Amino acid sequence: MKIDRHFFCELKRYREPAPQLCAVCPRIFKCKSFYAWHKLHQTEYLNFVVEISKKFPDKYTLEVHFMPEKQTFVQIVDMATGKIEKVVSLSEIEALSAEEKLALSRNKNLFIVTHRLEPVVKIELKKTVISAPLQFSASTIKETEPIEEVTPLPIIEEKPKPKRNPKN
Repeated sequence: MKIDRHFFCELKRYREPAPQLCAVCPRIFKCKSFYAWHKLHQTEYLNFVVEISKKFPDKYTLEVHFMPEKQTFVQIVDMATGKIEKVVSLSEIEALSAEEKLALSRNKNLFIVTHRLEPVVKIELKKTVISAPLQFSASTIKETEPIEEVTPLPIIEEKPKPKRNPKN
């Protein structure tokens, strides 16, 4: 039985991480809950960020950072082409049987890696330089209708209720 894990924002503790909140957060690369949430919802987050940048290309820019993951991994490299096939955690390799390990390492080099860099995209507002001083015009009051005074309603005082004497 798999237990659902709930993630909570470190800044706003009552909120769960969401693409709308995390994409603009300044602590995105230090946040532990975002890191765990990003592992499970990577495509959802990436789709949101790309969609926003396509909708508003003149307002937002995409900024890519690499988030390190410290764990022991095994990097599988094809000997013929020299390309990295995949990066697997060491615990997954240890769980394989001896025959599966031999089949995995045939014509391939295996390297132990201690860190893995995962790219994370962040949305940034485009910064513009203000070259001329900003001038705000004084607001003019338009007198279209005269202001009418409201007369208050007469206050009617209520009579107090008589006290009841309980019968014995």
